[in-house]
Amino acid sequence: MNIISKLTLRHLLDNKKRSVVTILGIATSTALISAILLGVFSFFSFFGYISVQTSGAAHAAFEKASKEQYEALLADNTLKTVGLREVEEEKTGVRLLTDAEERFRIGNIDHATLEDYSMRVVSDYDGTLPSNSSEIAVEEQFLKDNDLDLKVGDKLTFEEGYRYIDNELEGFGYLGGNYRSDELFKANSTDTCTITAILHGNRATKDWDILRGMDNNYYPEREKATVSIMLKKCDSSSIKQIKTLIKKYGIEKYSINTEYLLSRFAFEGSAGSYKRFFVLMGIALAIVIATSVILIFNSIGMSLTERMRYLGMLASVGATARQKRFSIYYEGFVLGLIGIPLGLLFGYIGTKITLAILGRRILEADIIVGAEGMRGTIPIVVQAPVIATIIIFSALTILFSVLVPGIKAARIMPIDALRQSTTIKVKARNLRVNPLIRKIFGYEGELAYKNIKRNGVKGKVITISIAVSIILFLTLNFFCRSIARANSYDIDIPYQIIASCSLDESDRLREAISEMAGVNDVYCSGLIHFSFKKEQDDPYTTLANTDIADRNFLTESFREKTDAFDLYTIAVEIVDDEDFDKILDENGLSREDYYSGTLRGVLLNSYFHEINDEPVFNEGIIGQSLYYDEVMGFPPAIEVAALVPYADDNKVFDYIPKGTMTVFVPRSVYYEKAKEVLPEDKLTLDLAVETTDNKAVYSKIYQRLMEDGYHNYYCTDLTDSLKIMDTITLMLNTAMYGFSTLLTLIAIANIVNTISTGVLLRRKEFAMYKSVGLDNRGFKKMIWLEVFLYGFKALLWGLPISLFLSYMMYRSFDSALYTFSPNLAFYGVVIIAVFAILGISMGLSIHRIKDDNIIEALKEDAV
Repeated sequence: MNIISKLTLRHLLDNKKRSVVTILGIATSTALISAILLGVFSFFSFFGYISVQTSGAAHAAFEKASKEQYEALLADNTLKTVGLREVEEEKTGVRLLTDAEERFRIGNIDHATLEDYSMRVVSDYDGTLPSNSSEIAVEEQFLKDNDLDLKVGDKLTFEEGYRYIDNELEGFGYLGGNYRSDELFKANSTDTCTITAILHGNRATKDWDILRGMDNNYYPEREKATVSIMLKKCDSSSIKQIKTLIKKYGIEKYSINTEYLLSRFAFEGSAGSYKRFFVLMGIALAIVIATSVILIFNSIGMSLTERMRYLGMLASVGATARQKRFSIYYEGFVLGLIGIPLGLLFGYIGTKITLAILGRRILEADIIVGAEGMRGTIPIVVQAPVIATIIIFSALTILFSVLVPGIKAARIMPIDALRQSTTIKVKARNLRVNPLIRKIFGYEGELAYKNIKRNGVKGKVITISIAVSIILFLTLNFFCRSIARANSYDIDIPYQIIASCSLDESDRLREAISEMAGVNDVYCSGLIHFSFKKEQDDPYTTLANTDIADRNFLTESFREKTDAFDLYTIAVEIVDDEDFDKILDENGLSREDYYSGTLRGVLLNSYFHEINDEPVFNEGIIGQSLYYDEVMGFPPAIEVAALVPYADDNKVFDYIPKGTMTVFVPRSVYYEKAKEVLPEDKLTLDLAVETTDNKAVYSKIYQRLMEDGYHNYYCTDLTDSLKIMDTITLMLNTAMYGFSTLLTLIAIANIVNTISTGVLLRRKEFAMYKSVGLDNRGFKKMIWLEVFLYGFKALLWGLPISLFLSYMMYRSFDSALYTFSPNLAFYGVVIIAVFAILGISMGLSIHRIKDDNIIEALKEDAV
């Protein structure tokens, strides 16, 4: 180790606090990069696994392949496995010779080679897969349904043929899949085969109860032959390899397992659908790298300022520009050598925990096609190329951070460094202070102002660091909030079950449900939609009174969104009288106006269900009526009598999801008027049920509806649908807020690092003030005024730029957000947080030097 390296290490050890903060910044940056790349790679790998479980491990299938093409593919050295399957409809049915019901005896049989089955059988099984036509593999459940206790090696006799329907309505057709009560079976042969394998729920062949082998000397007719292949080298070039084979062997009809190949990042022909995803991932990586560069750059820049004199001394005794530059690069290398492995560890642990939690929720919600019923979690996949990519990105982050300080270090001249003539460059006129500052803050305020000016680059670095942190935090928060507002899956209704029956039986049903164990609350929540637009090619929908959909009734914020906001529907929510009365009382409305004469309702004037949400309608809509053009046979007309704002302490407003413009009406008056336009025996009432045990309660309600003579009833459990929506929302929030939180930590570390290092660099300056009579009270006042001025200047830049960037984001979201509504209260929190972080950082740093000896501090060589 040479002298430059030793001095650099000693410098890092002498400044442990700043070194630790910088290492943590690098670690956090690496952890974020790791989370992004490991998460993406693990998700892709998991979807590849799901694809294999769903459709098998074959990479492509070539239909209507000739025998010559099959033999050529067998000889191709780029292929690992080549399988053959016969698709003959007249031999796809099977019927067992047992005493079980017909629906259990009849199933489906497949015919293929051992190689084909080796790609499609991916579950656990007992025995070996069939290799000729006298051997079969049987699904365990098929044997159980027929009460057969057979094992591997036993014989099974069955009829082979085809299942079909033949009636006047549908004509003749071959059948597969689930049994139909009206189907017929045609037996072509009766065969006895040896069971060589018993399958335990193989998803890839779930439509086939028996898999029959194929003899080596047999080749089906070309029209009925399908050849499946598996590549030897499955990577990002897989689709290109398959297309080369298709062209080489003249394959006319084929299918590619793109879902699986995507997990190997083979995007050819499908990259367009993933382009936006990778653009977003690139933006996320760019934000992480840019934020981290600012932190590390500040730290290295401060380090360079501290070492200015000793680098000049080294230059005076012969150190070259290359050696001085190496000192900075070596510092970055040492910090990265510790920070990157630490970040990899943090990133791995964080990603593993996140995937474990999210994976379980995703699988339980059954939102992945092909993975229905699967449970467990998403495993984290760590491979050498991914780790190498993370290290490269992290190393580039450090490299970008040290480039400029390294160049500056190389240019340090001995005389300038020893005299410190380049550290502070301030002209006298720039130190002039506005008289108001002294009048308001006194002499200490003038000193604080001049100190910031004299700090030159260091002062600008502190201000810029704080401003960038403010901009980053506020814009990320706006982005996260915008995504949450625009997220149509974010549905937060309080009930889990809807039960309905005839109006005259509804009180009896409500009482019965209320007495059930596990039920927390039951209330009326009937929803009617009035449509103003028809879907394309929909001649049947009857439109409501379109006069109420006049854009002149919209407030300016929504009216100007001509293309984005269009009023397709307004909903009417029928609620219990006591719930409706609460709305009236909270908004100072008279009950008499709503319980006599015309059926009137109140319109919730909120789109996103937020406090102080921008109103959608102006008062011009008051007095307008909701009704279908054909009044008879439809719900009664409802007049909009008032506009009410959203209140988060009134549960009734959450009976309907955000993004639905809703008029609330009282139950008693609604049904009184409904009887005038509809027969009473056709009226139904919907009851919303809140429960913590939805499956058991749903079962009880449905059983009660069937057994107790209710009419016009139905019951639906919304939990599964809500679980899917909650899971999607959770995924979005985890990605957004997790990302935002970690970047915020980097930003705070940046501020703390910059302030604390800046204070330590000013030890001599503070000692000088004390030496000329500045007492402790005046010193503290000067310091806190500096904090105020740094924060004020940073906020002066940060807040407007944040608002501008947020507005630009809003413009890109204009089809979903409708109004520009930055969270001004949050801006206030940020202002307080900035001064709090600055104050704490400055206070802790000053505490470290409060016992400094004036003489010793003045002797220090640092600036």
